[in-house]
Amino acid sequence: MLDILIQYAPNWTEHTTWLVIVAFVFAFFVSYGMGANDSCNDWGPAVGAGTVKLYQAYILSGILNVAGAVLLGYKVVETLRTGIIEFNIFDVYAQYNATTNQYDTVDHCGNATLVGGWKAPDIMPGAPPVECAKYTSIDFMLTQTASLAGVAAFMILSSCYKIPVSATHAVVGASVATSFYIRGNVGIKWGEIISIVISWFISPVIAGIIAGGMYYIIKYSVLIRQDTFKWALRLCPVFMCFTLVVNLYACIYDGSKYLGLDKLNATEAFLISVAIGVAGWALLTFPLKNWLPNRAKRLYDKETIKMQKRLEAGKAPSKELFKFDIPITELIMFLSESHKIKDMREPEVAENIKELPWYKYFWAYVPEDRLTKKVFNTLQIVSSSMLSFTHGANDTGNTISPLLAIWLCYESGYAFGNAETRDDTQLLLGYGSLAMIVGFVTLGHRTIKLLAHEMTVDMSPISGFCIEVGTAFTVLICVKLGIPISSTHCTVGAVVFVGMAKSTSEGVSFGTFRKICFFWLLCFPMSAAIGIGTTIILQQFL
Repeated sequence: MLDILIQYAPNWTEHTTWLVIVAFVFAFFVSYGMGANDSCNDWGPAVGAGTVKLYQAYILSGILNVAGAVLLGYKVVETLRTGIIEFNIFDVYAQYNATTNQYDTVDHCGNATLVGGWKAPDIMPGAPPVECAKYTSIDFMLTQTASLAGVAAFMILSSCYKIPVSATHAVVGASVATSFYIRGNVGIKWGEIISIVISWFISPVIAGIIAGGMYYIIKYSVLIRQDTFKWALRLCPVFMCFTLVVNLYACIYDGSKYLGLDKLNATEAFLISVAIGVAGWALLTFPLKNWLPNRAKRLYDKETIKMQKRLEAGKAPSKELFKFDIPITELIMFLSESHKIKDMREPEVAENIKELPWYKYFWAYVPEDRLTKKVFNTLQIVSSSMLSFTHGANDTGNTISPLLAIWLCYESGYAFGNAETRDDTQLLLGYGSLAMIVGFVTLGHRTIKLLAHEMTVDMSPISGFCIEVGTAFTVLICVKLGIPISSTHCTVGAVVFVGMAKSTSEGVSFGTFRKICFFWLLCFPMSAAIGIGTTIILQQFL
């Protein structure tokens, strides 16, 4: 336990300005590391599949992450700020001593007239002294600042090694460790923490089941058909409707108070979501009926021309272009360089693949026609955008919650007031979102490479769409419940399950998956150790 001597006069937070500045710096690097790491969950599959270019991902991620953070992020902020530790263990009471003309720290005073929030008249010359006040102690500010340091260091280190890890995981681990160092076992909500930890293991399985189930639906309804392009065009509006309804319902129900969505009941939110989903279906079925196939053919022709130019220049075509439309004799010279991951390979295609018994398609690899995949290009853009919005809502709130607690303590003397009603909560969420964008733009390409090419042998618009639907659905539901899960865990689980659905174990690198899991296990102890070390260092300056 720390023993910091300070007089809790009404203006005591003025002496902690330097600590708040340090906290803002650490918080920037936390969000920077999350942008370099977690933001790749949103657009890694889309960039890997060639659906969007990297610069387009930067732009869309910036817009949608900020929107999600500002409109919905405050809900998860409340869970992490007040949900894992009993905040009253950091309460401190200051009682005015008329004899010494100072404020004495006491165990309790029942006539406390001020709960943080000191105002200027309280410290104006000649103003009557505050008899008793309750504040959040300075060691709470210290521990939250130190936890930000632990999270920032772990996130940036993991990004340099291009390992997708959980910022949520690190925030909880560092916060619990530093609180344990300061207050011991008192006040830590172990039951809440255990439920959060369990969700980190369950969420990738749930996301994987949803994503894998979606891929099986597409495999049986489109990929095993003789004319896959025709069936893709028929079913694309239906998939669009489903994607919009699921994601919009999760956004609208108990949604942003700034848009008035929190006043809608479940039935109203569902009807609005269905209406928009049906509108999306109708748009693709009637006015844009010709636009969808024409766009797919235009993308197909553009890609074919690009491949031919690369072949003529003697360059190996990108992996997406190895798709049966060009004679294999022209491509065989490049196969030795096609992949550096040794424990996965392009699955073999069975003879008469379109004539197998229905049950064999559960494990049989069915090639995805290149023109058919271009139909799903539109769907993947929508699903990636939805996932980016949910990422801003969930993960930005997770990383900003310690900074918000510090800021509230500095502004009002009390860290656990109602943050949802304060405008500065949104400003802090915007600050975190901007730092995420910087991290994504400068370092995000490394983790994108792993998700797109080193975990599964074939990241296509079809598989990417399924991965993003599974991840977005899982994350948005948990955001509604106030559970700070990890979108990283959901994405990795979805990638593995979809890879298995495509080709059993041949197309998945379990070596890469084991490496990721190893870093996940290091997340708690590393962020905790750095957080405690930073606490010890910062204590020397108080």
